Amino acid sequence: MPSRPSETPVPQTARRPLLPVLLGAALLAASPTAAPSPAVAELRAVVTYDGALPSLPGLDVLHVLPSVGALVVQGTPLELAGLPRVAGVRGVAPDTEVRFTGRASTAPAVAAAAGLDAPAGRPGAGAGVRIAVVDTGVTDTAALNRASGRLVDAIDTSTTPRRGGLVDGYGHGTFMASVIAGGPVDGGPPVGVAPGATVLVVRVAQADGTTRLSQVVRGLDWVARNAARVDVANLSLSHTRPAEAYGADPLTDAVERVRDAGVTVVVSAGNDPDLVGDPGFTPRALTVGAADLTTGTASVAPFSGSAVVAGVLKPDLVANGVGVLGVLPPRSMIARENPDARATATLWRGTGTSQAAAVTSGAAALLLAQHPD
Repeated sequence: MPSRPSETPVPQTARRPLLPVLLGAALLAASPTAAPSPAVAELRAVVTYDGALPSLPGLDVLHVLPSVGALVVQGTPLELAGLPRVAGVRGVAPDTEVRFTGRASTAPAVAAAAGLDAPAGRPGAGAGVRIAVVDTGVTDTAALNRASGRLVDAIDTSTTPRRGGLVDGYGHGTFMASVIAGGPVDGGPPVGVAPGATVLVVRVAQADGTTRLSQVVRGLDWVARNAARVDVANLSLSHTRPAEAYGADPLTDAVERVRDAGVTVVVSAGNDPDLVGDPGFTPRALTVGAADLTTGTASVAPFSGSAVVAGVLKPDLVANGVGVLGVLPPRSMIARENPDARATATLWRGTGTSQAAAVTSGAAALLLAQHPD
């Protein structure tokens, strides 16, 4: 599987005025005309489009992502303000931060009498199913590693490429991959729900866990283009749509394109109880909230995102998302900042709708292995 997509950054074009331009109120606060104009900082945006590639004179087109109908562009605020008037443009969103929706946890073990604290997977379960983990990368661990053939590098859209594959300096992606498909650790049973499944590493974040809308959309473009080799895509992340965005949301659009290509898309609902972040509100994705099983009685976790969107209640389901066991690289940022979350020599506990989405992706792999058609 190639480490880089066929996507090619487009050479910069000559600057030409973008006309006509409709300025928002924020752009009207210009410097006095008598004073020299200072250099205007250029911004990035993600543009979604219908049909043929739109003509965008005056803007630098950095990435063309035809599989999800998107472009990554750069220009001045004045130039970007004119994009909604360009024929074929469906939506424009600033290239803002996307957040992962899990955290380390010191939550107590789930009631042992109910057997709910034990790993759910049995050896080999989920074999043949391929799950794209769109996250911070995955570092080799005893539970899941590249030597086994069940961990395969796909694409790196981060700004901090690392030697030795698409490894994970932050820890979030490694944890999610282990919850989905981790094998046995410390001589015990498998830690993952589907320990026979294969994880495809779609690294969309820097080593400190930060990422932006354009990086995630580029990762989803790879998934859509390689849909014949992907069964499930796990997105344990959430994005709050900026107020200045226009039209269709690029992240939601990309998720829907991936689903249209035949991939089951599992997304987290987010950790704000009063809303569901993008792309969790699309009916085309399986949106997952977090359940709390730590008392022995299942209940919706108080932090779990929920909302009614276009008359439809989201999330679609809840799964265990409190005190979930998984594997972290010991030197990862999450592990170093949360030593109290360590449960054993190898296992850690994590809490959030990220973990719930990972549990659900593993369950989806089990179903697809049993019913591939």
